[in-house]
Amino acid sequence: MNRRELLKLTAAGAVAVGTGALGVQVLTVSGSQAAVDTSVTTGERFDETYRGRRIQGAGVPAGRARALAEGGAGAAMPDVVIDGTALHVMVNADGTYTSVANHYQTFRTLREVARAAVDELDGARLVPVRHH
Repeated sequence: MNRRELLKLTAAGAVAVGTGALGVQVLTVSGSQAAVDTSVTTGERFDETYRGRRIQGAGVPAGRARALAEGGAGAAMPDVVIDGTALHVMVNADGTYTSVANHYQTFRTLREVARAAVDELDGARLVPVRHH
């Protein structure tokens, strides 16, 4: 096998791997969409103590969550509060959530976001995000 044949084989392999990975990602997002929509549609509300911290949350209906994710004006922001301090939560385009405490993870519900933030804080006090 010469160098040119080796390069062709390597390029073909890279294309095959990339195409396969894209297919898996599309199937994963499509498969999780139904679960995300049902939890967000309810306008989730909770008020509980988790690991000694009071967490509270109020969601938004699915249509408003999608409008918010798409940059729509007037869409209500989801509210998550830990011990009286607001946790900055963002709605992703697929209706999942992420927060400043767990910016590289997505969660299906606001309760999951709040609990993950408490886990990440590990006893530390939440400091509010200030936008300038």
